[in-house]
Parts: sequence; C-alpha cells; structure tokens
Amino acid sequence: MPWGVLRRVLWVVLVGLLVASSRGRAGGPEGVLRVCADPENLPFTDRALQGFENRIADLIARAMGARVEYTWWVTRYLRRMLRNTLLAGQCDIMFGLPYDERFAEEMRGVALTRPYYTTGYALVYVPDRQTRLDKVRSVDELPEGLRVGVWNRTPPQDVLALRDYAHIVAYHPWYPEEVLRDLQAGQIDAAIVWGPTAGFYNKVHYAGAFAVRLLEGPDFTWRIAAIVRKDDTALLERVNAVLERNGAQIQKILDDFGIPYIRASSLPSPGSGELRPATASPSASHELGVRGLSGSRTKATNP
Repeated sequence: MPWGVLRRVLWVVLVGLLVASSRGRAGGPEGVLRVCADPENLPFTDRALQGFENRIADLIARAMGARVEYTWWVTRYLRRMLRNTLLAGQCDIMFGLPYDERFAEEMRGVALTRPYYTTGYALVYVPDRQTRLDKVRSVDELPEGLRVGVWNRTPPQDVLALRDYAHIVAYHPWYPEEVLRDLQAGQIDAAIVWGPTAGFYNKVHYAGAFAVRLLEGPDFTWRIAAIVRKDDTALLERVNAVLERNGAQIQKILDDFGIPYIRASSLPSPGSGELRPATASPSASHELGVRGLSGSRTKATNP
C-alpha cells in the first residue's frame, strides 16, 4: 500500500480511537451545562423546570455564561442512574447530593463540589395544636405520647425506634403528601420528615399551616452539594467558583420555595465535622434526599 494511502488509513483509525476513548468522559459543547436530573421529583427537579434545583442549575449556568440542557433519568436507583447518565458522559453535573466523602468514595468516579446549602430532617406540626413542640430542637426533647409520622427507612425512624418511642407511624417516602395530609387531619400529632420536601409542600399546598423546623443531630443535618465526574476538574473548579460567589442568590431561591436551611453564619467552621452525619452510605443518602426523599408525583404551581 502506498505510504500516502496508508497514512490516511492510520489517521482515520487514530481519530476513531480517540473519539471512542473520549466517550463517557468528554464534556458537552461550549456554552452548555449538561445537567442530570429526575423528571418527576418536586420540589427538587421536574421536566417542567418547576423545582428549586432547576432554578439553582439555571443560576449556575448563567453565571458561567452557559445554558442548561437536561438528561432526564429517575433517581430512585441512584447507582443505575449515575452509571447511565453522568458516568456515561450523557451529562456533566447533578445537584442535590449529600456532601460526604464516603458518598463520593462509594460512588466511584464522581467528585463533590463545595456544599451550597445545609438542611436536614424537620419537625412538622400544627402550631395551635402542639404548642409544647415550639421549643423542641432535637429528638431527645420530643415529649412522650405523641403520634409521630416518619418516612420508612430514614434516620428519624431509626432514632425513635432506638429510643423505644411508643407511637411511630411509618409512611412510604415515595408519597410525601400522605404524612402531611394525616397531620392536617389530626390523625398524627407531628411528623419528622425531610425538611425541603416538608417546607415546599407547606408553602405551596398548605398555605403555611404547619411549623417546619430543622432538628439538630448528627444524623439529621446534612450539607448538600453537586457532583461531577472525578476527571472533570475544570468543571469542578468553575462550579465551585460560581457557588462561592452566589450564596445569597441560592438562599433567595431556597426562600422562594419555602426550603428550610441553616444560614451560613450559623455553620461551624470548615472541617470541624460538626455537620457530618454519623453514618452515610449510598443507600442511606438515597433515602436522605436523592429523590428528595421521595420524588413526588404531584404537580405544583411555581412559587
């Protein structure tokens, strides 16, 4: 074969190998932030872009001079979702994951951004009916004799069970409104559920009828971050810089959606470990908030 022809053949083969080897790790086109998200997971994300994480993604993209493109995948099974989206190179960032090194270690191939808000499990009750709960700041202070609703397989259920609390009513986390509906109807006296979900439903569907207050405790308070592919250090640095500059705007979004959070001035110093959960794992973090601690199927009006 003449050298000129052979050189063209080798060039075609080389290009083909480079393209193939780049699949699953290359970022999107310039000016686009490709976001992995759940299409039916209010108040976090949905296909109609009504979630507060949709709003945060848009804020981050605009600050980077980009626009958002979504890859939709139900997050009920997180490993499968990440394997088929972020780690397959179909998108480049996912919001709303627990900021914990053990999570990143077990979800190999991902890196955590800096946390952009801190939230957790909240005590929810009707203030006029349960004034004795107004000063409760942790599960240890919860009065005996209450009928307390919790989501199944979450830290509040575990902690209450370890304390031999008498009246625990378990609900399925995929249907978050059930516990609030029973609370409003007086079938339970209080609930301890994922704060962002409770705060959003309280504001949008219940006109602020409930008190929603974050509880203290190592298994109850969580910093929330985004994840990118571990080798995408350029995107990680850009996102971290944007998050650092836009804390006030993110807090405004949280306020608009009724999301309870701990303000930055109330946080321990970086690295103190005071806000890290005592235990964490992909399965635990899935129950925590990957599907918003459930993934609501209910439509909601924009705040």
